Amino acid sequence: MAGPAATILIQTLRDPQATARWLIAQDVPMSARWMAALLAAILSMIGLMLAVLISPETEPSIFTALADPWFGLPVQVVSILLLSVVVTVAGRVQGGQGRFADALLLVSWLELVMAIAQALQLVALVILPPLSALISMASLVLFLWLMVHFTAALHGIAALGRVLLALVAGFVAVVVLVAIVAGILGLVPQPTGT
Repeated sequence: MAGPAATILIQTLRDPQATARWLIAQDVPMSARWMAALLAAILSMIGLMLAVLISPETEPSIFTALADPWFGLPVQVVSILLLSVVVTVAGRVQGGQGRFADALLLVSWLELVMAIAQALQLVALVILPPLSALISMASLVLFLWLMVHFTAALHGIAALGRVLLALVAGFVAVVVLVAIVAGILGLVPQPTGT
């Protein structure tokens, strides 16, 4: 499989596992993998900033906080790294042998694909807002579908249901860990008595 990014994108949607195996086979240098992760984070950040500009909220929310580059960009980068760790570990517990470096490559490509979906959602938000909500739901389904197939291809696992369960368990573990760390650092508002 060779050709421009559009061809690879179409192939990703048609056969994500074949695309994942092809990407891994390219033996991309580690520096390029890190740059791809950073590019994906920047594009996601730009999309978030545009979304906040297009539909500003009266009160600050997590989205407006994430639209601040000094806060949002590090969060985007860390989320890509955590997702890469989850993909690596989720496959390993199922007997896979996938490497973190390859998981980083696949997650970065997945995030670039999702940036395109985010751009479509922004266009819909301007032209036809109800369509934007449908694209958002479709994007979530696409994200999960690609994540399961990429993880299966990375680790050579045929049972997609097992991969999905392992990914869900990994996501839950990360959320719990982040909540604990946020609590320890005092980033979670404490309930006040009345």
